[in-house]
Amino acid sequence: MTNDAILTERRGAVFHVTLNRPDKLNAINGALSAGLRAATAEFAADPGLRVMVLRGAGSYFCAGADINSDLFPDPALSGQSAFRDWYGHAPASLHPLCDRWESLPKPVVAAHNGPVFGGGMELSLSCDFRLASTEAVYALPETALGGLPGSGGISRLTRIVGPHWARWFIMATERMGADQALAVGLVHAVYPAAEFDARVDAFCQRLATQPPEAVAAGKLAIELAADLGRAEARNVERLAVGSLVMGQEYAQKLAEVRARLARKG
Repeated sequence: MTNDAILTERRGAVFHVTLNRPDKLNAINGALSAGLRAATAEFAADPGLRVMVLRGAGSYFCAGADINSDLFPDPALSGQSAFRDWYGHAPASLHPLCDRWESLPKPVVAAHNGPVFGGGMELSLSCDFRLASTEAVYALPETALGGLPGSGGISRLTRIVGPHWARWFIMATERMGADQALAVGLVHAVYPAAEFDARVDAFCQRLATQPPEAVAAGKLAIELAADLGRAEARNVERLAVGSLVMGQEYAQKLAEVRARLARKG
């Protein structure tokens, strides 16, 4: 799939999605949001695609929402209730897209080739993995405009880095470089800019070789365990493992390992 705002490319089992508004620093508008939804649907529907990775064209990953676009709510909305309904369900809102990525049974990777601001950071927070170039910088400027980052910028960020660093981003609207983002747990890895694309590709290709049922069950179990007490989390773990070890995928992988050991012996 190709359109003006989004480029997609399939490389084996990895689905590459590029935010393609470099002249606007990949700011999110209606066309870009629609392209992301279409790419997500394509990824979700194809069992041969196991990993989706997001990049930005040019020097930015994403500068956030384009304030001149239809990504912002209709001024004709009447009252807070109407706004909340729009925010949670309207196609132009980022909420449904972020929720969809979070619920996919396949991993989504955000590859931050450059600055990640506002809505671009909120999209990234709903991904399973965040990989950063040394050129990446992170910020949530919404509070300075009199609002708040409301498409996961509070809830997901606090869950990932805790309230201590959430205050840094949200209340103080401070920026953070890639190395500090790694230190506080916002990103999983930082790669030199010259090696970034190759290192991201290698990570995604290896991730795509993981057994898909185990990856899907692990993603769901982690989300559940994060919100449960220790005893309940252990039960989720037992349910997930039990469903896997009695399945075909586990039996096949175990047979392959035993065959390799037998050849070596």
